[in-house]
Amino acid sequence: MDRWFRAPYTNYTDAITERAGDVLNEWEVFWELSKRLGYPLPLAGGDTPMDERPSDDAIIDLAYAGSRMPMDEVRANRRVVHPDKAMIVSAADPTCTAKFTVAPDDIVAELGEVHVEGDSAVALGVDPSLYPFRLVSRRLKHVLNSYGSSLSVLGAKGTSNSAYMNPQDMLDHHLVEGDLIEIFSPRASVHGLVEAAPDVRRGVISMAHSWGGSSLTDEKVRDIGSPTSRLVSVDKGYDRINGMVVQSAIPVRIAIAEHINH
Repeated sequence: MDRWFRAPYTNYTDAITERAGDVLNEWEVFWELSKRLGYPLPLAGGDTPMDERPSDDAIIDLAYAGSRMPMDEVRANRRVVHPDKAMIVSAADPTCTAKFTVAPDDIVAELGEVHVEGDSAVALGVDPSLYPFRLVSRRLKHVLNSYGSSLSVLGAKGTSNSAYMNPQDMLDHHLVEGDLIEIFSPRASVHGLVEAAPDVRRGVISMAHSWGGSSLTDEKVRDIGSPTSRLVSVDKGYDRINGMVVQSAIPVRIAIAEHINH
């Protein structure tokens, strides 16, 4: 009964095939690790038995113990909508004056710093005027990143992670769809095939990630795309607490590599 769906419903499907070879369920990996360490896995319904491997259903029962509908009822109610299980928010208690603490003081202070700091170019220590575009990620309709592009039906719909640009930016840079551009970040460069996208803001280039190969050059960009991760700097601009680097809104500039009509 996921809260993201329009109505609460239940469905349960038994496994339809037997596992082959040394295939494991995800929970079995953690169970094996726990057994070797001598500790049980603590779940909502109690610790997992460690003397012998439990069944999938036993693990599911332990994991979802105390849920709004017990698992045995879920199994008995396949493809059923439950209007009576809808979650309804009641009116607030008028006598309650307690409030949540929005965030710890140090987080509030850091948010104040973020509010006045510059963009990703400043974080990377480069002059923003030298990198007028910001590269962001993108989802493609026919594949998940590049996953599925090796299938003939999906591959026929596209073989590269094009560089989507606002049409006005394309006009300003004398570009048409199909032109090849080189995209430079403070760290490296990749090539991309230009495509127009009116929904992309001016000053932004949008490309799907996880394309290309391990080569440092992009001769096969029309066939396998290019890896935008090459543009990411890992030695500067990273967050001082969690170490996360600038992976979106990467400051970039472009140059024409090849006009489609030339």
